[in-house]
Amino acid sequence: MKNSVKMLLVVFILTPVAWSKEGPRTGYFRTSITPLELLGEEGAKVVSSIFAADEKLTWQLFVPDNYDPNKPAGAMVFIGWGEWGGGKKTWNVVLEEQNMIWIGLIAGGDRKPINERMLRAILARAVLEREYKIDLDRYYLFGYSGGAHIAAMLATSKPELFKGAIFYAAALPWGKNAPAKMDLLRQNRFMFMAGTLDEDRRKVMRVADSYKEAGIDNTKFVSVANTDRKMPGVSYFDDAVKFLDARPAVAEASE
Repeated sequence: MKNSVKMLLVVFILTPVAWSKEGPRTGYFRTSITPLELLGEEGAKVVSSIFAADEKLTWQLFVPDNYDPNKPAGAMVFIGWGEWGGGKKTWNVVLEEQNMIWIGLIAGGDRKPINERMLRAILARAVLEREYKIDLDRYYLFGYSGGAHIAAMLATSKPELFKGAIFYAAALPWGKNAPAKMDLLRQNRFMFMAGTLDEDRRKVMRVADSYKEAGIDNTKFVSVANTDRKMPGVSYFDDAVKFLDARPAVAEASE
């Protein structure tokens, strides 16, 4: 598993193959692409132990109609427990207002191997950068239930790539050994959320507390009223995005 994760980072030295069509697509849609189409021959070889070069991989996207390439958009990479990759459609107004693109894994749920789900989440960036200008300081993860475990693995092991995360209805502690890149983790922001009726609520709270105890001050836990594991309402999602976006700009953080 560790060797697979290390291998995935090679993807980021590869230049994704550009789209040939005119203009960026907006709205709510799915896109399917093979590793060969996405990364070229060299990149497809890098990930060949996990995906065949001609294997179709699918993501669900929502791109605001007001997307402007002159104003790079933030992005929310979604990993769920099921086979769908979309959020609540009522959240789209938040994405529009906050200049953020949604990209979720289709057929990337809990039944899939961990390394496949992690690689699909990492490849999301290459999918986006084929067509859109992305603000990498606003590049986040959203893990839902079992997907929160995968999001936590990525967020804690690759904090230079994912600058924050929302963990909803589940959370994953890092165990006895703290993450190697703790200094970078402390610069990022993490929102833990659980329904007031969710039996795992206290578990999620304990993991959030462990982040704070480790000096990750930009950590927050929120109870979602009167629900168990249903997706939170629009106001909760809006608050979560604004919390992640409160991360200081790179220039400010270096002063």
